[in-house]
Amino acid sequence: ESGLSDAELAGLSGTGEGGRVTKKDVEGYLANRSKAAPTAPAAAPVAAPVATPAPAPTVAKAPEPKAAVQPTVAGPDQTLTPLVGMRKMIADAMVRSSQVPTVTTVTEVDVTNMVKFRERNKETFLETYGVKLTYTPFFIKALAESLLEYPLVNSSLREDNQIVSTKGVHIGVAVALGKGGEGGLIVPVIRDCQSKTLIDIARDLEGIAAKARSNKLGVSDVQGGTFTLTNPGTYGALFGTPMINSPQAGILGTYTIKKTPVIVDDMIAIRSIMHLVLTYDHRIIDGMLAGKFLAAVRDRLQNFDFFK
Repeated sequence: ESGLSDAELAGLSGTGEGGRVTKKDVEGYLANRSKAAPTAPAAAPVAAPVATPAPAPTVAKAPEPKAAVQPTVAGPDQTLTPLVGMRKMIADAMVRSSQVPTVTTVTEVDVTNMVKFRERNKETFLETYGVKLTYTPFFIKALAESLLEYPLVNSSLREDNQIVSTKGVHIGVAVALGKGGEGGLIVPVIRDCQSKTLIDIARDLEGIAAKARSNKLGVSDVQGGTFTLTNPGTYGALFGTPMINSPQAGILGTYTIKKTPVIVDDMIAIRSIMHLVLTYDHRIIDGMLAGKFLAAVRDRLQNFDFFK
């Protein structure tokens, strides 16, 4: 009847005995309530929306500063020569070849019979055929016949991992340019060596060497080689480890012929001995094949039964 809600009644402070709410307390509360202006209940505060922080912008890492290239200055007793032209081409080719996993194997060969044959016939050979008879044609001939016997050594490996086999034996011969070799190195190719006689090879060799030294080689003269021969023995080298002419599978180095005491039939004899050094691409050629091939070249030179 008082118009008070249960909540208001519960909130009244009683002045009666023991804190009881009296009629006077209720009337006083109602009187005070009527005087106060009604106010709308305060709205609950609305939380402000929290903005999702934007991801921090990705900042590209600045490249580390490179050390400034210092200008090269020659010392008081030095001369600087740029690596350009043929020398640069040779350098680039050697870097490519150095990436190939190679193995080098060596054998000795007794070339006494070959040396004696050349000594007996070099003058007649020049008069009859018009070319000098050097040792290199013998090496090429023995090499060509051995490559026919072991054709995988005459192959090459392309960048797409295809092994290229070639029926013809096209041997590149390293030719040094300049009086002291300072003019670089070039490798002209003698083609189809497998079908040529020793005389044919000697003529071709003299021809390409002359063209190389007079700077008259064409592109076709230096392309298409399937194997390379290098002959440092001409300049007195006793031994070396030649680097393959990539993508070819191998290169044969022939070294100086030296009179050496050896045992022949349990007796000491002085024989003409030289080293043959084969460097090969181990991705294509394994050790057994390399050994058999090198032995085939050795036997042909040693037995000297291939002269035609």
